Amino acid sequence: MSNTEIGRILRASTAGFAVGCRVGQLRAPAFGGLVRARPLDEREAIYGLIYDMLIDDDPLVRRLVLAESPRPSAIQDQRENRILPVEMSVMAVGYEMHGRVHHTLPPRPPLNLDPVELVDDPDDVRVFTDDLGYLRLILRAVGTPVPVDQLLVAHIASVYQIRGNDDAWAMRVIHELIELLRSNYDVLIPTLEALSNALPEGIVNSER
Repeated sequence: MSNTEIGRILRASTAGFAVGCRVGQLRAPAFGGLVRARPLDEREAIYGLIYDMLIDDDPLVRRLVLAESPRPSAIQDQRENRILPVEMSVMAVGYEMHGRVHHTLPPRPPLNLDPVELVDDPDDVRVFTDDLGYLRLILRAVGTPVPVDQLLVAHIASVYQIRGNDDAWAMRVIHELIELLRSNYDVLIPTLEALSNALPEGIVNSER
């Protein structure tokens, strides 16, 4: 399986970046998805997690919303041919340089219009997620507008499936979260409760 290109960089910093895509490219990315900005000039690739998705309006959308019965063809045309991009906000959680993955913030951000792909190839996902050091970067966002507990649950559930329903990996993640959040029960408890619903029965309780 090859990774799927989902858009290009709109703006970026070392802490994260925004990705713009067409409506037709929205079938692949999802909240919590692992993505990678991979520049064409072979600079370091930058990994991140999608934590927000924004579909903005424009004057035509506002007119269609106010219409009593907008024509389906007009709605379809607006969705397929709209000029404004769908915007995804991404938290940086690591980078790759010279074939080696680092679970720290990248030394420099990607550039405007660099392509961004959804990392959905199982081998690539394993390479990045075997080491759980990137969880610390996610937890740095506690106290910010990023919904950290829900982001963790969506990401872990997605990776669990891509890794082939990897129970051993899921148990390692839960153990690591308990260690990292043992002094922050306000985040730990709702995260574990949500994971108990997102993962097979018994995985979460066996580590608590």
